[in-house]
Amino acid sequence: MKPLSYTKFLWKSSNAHGIHSPFVYNLITKCFYSGTPKLYRSKKHLPVENISIEAANTLHKIVSGIKASKLYVLGNKAEEATKILQASGEKANTQPWFFSTLAPIPGTIDLAYISGNDTESLLQLLEQILPNANSNTVCIVGDIHTTAAAEKAWEAIKENPSVTVTIDTYYLGLVFFRKEQAKQHFIVRPFTNWFTNALLGVRNLWGLI
Repeated sequence: MKPLSYTKFLWKSSNAHGIHSPFVYNLITKCFYSGTPKLYRSKKHLPVENISIEAANTLHKIVSGIKASKLYVLGNKAEEATKILQASGEKANTQPWFFSTLAPIPGTIDLAYISGNDTESLLQLLEQILPNANSNTVCIVGDIHTTAAAEKAWEAIKENPSVTVTIDTYYLGLVFFRKEQAKQHFIVRPFTNWFTNALLGVRNLWGLI
């Protein structure tokens, strides 16, 4: 986590009370503000090395919230993400099923996870998701703020014509392909505490002065 980058994220972010899209409000309420406990309390409990504990816990909250069972994982961290998703699915009792690129996927998927080092590779992975996605499929993009290249790739994904709704949680990006919804981008805190809420409440009051 880069302190300055994360501070900028917090300053722009909102919680459920700042969301005016019913779909996004319901989603983040179920995933982030439902009281789902963290799966990992410290780095030593993580089964992988190169996914942060914050990203892993955010991923767990999403899996638990949407009860994802049909999963598709692509990219340079596919093995690590699969381990996290498997553990989250078992904890949430969703019986996760992982589809492979080697065989056709029956129907649509609930959740996809993609990761890559640059814009081109991520956009290619995004295109692989589309044939098996519907309006409720969530595509999760890993490491959207770790480097300047990652942030550039995230901006390109937001501008993709097939993408309508995106949610920036800092640790992960959420992407939706909802043709029935206008293009919107949200910045949402996946974790909350009284101090952060109080501090950002002062920000809101400052805007009224």
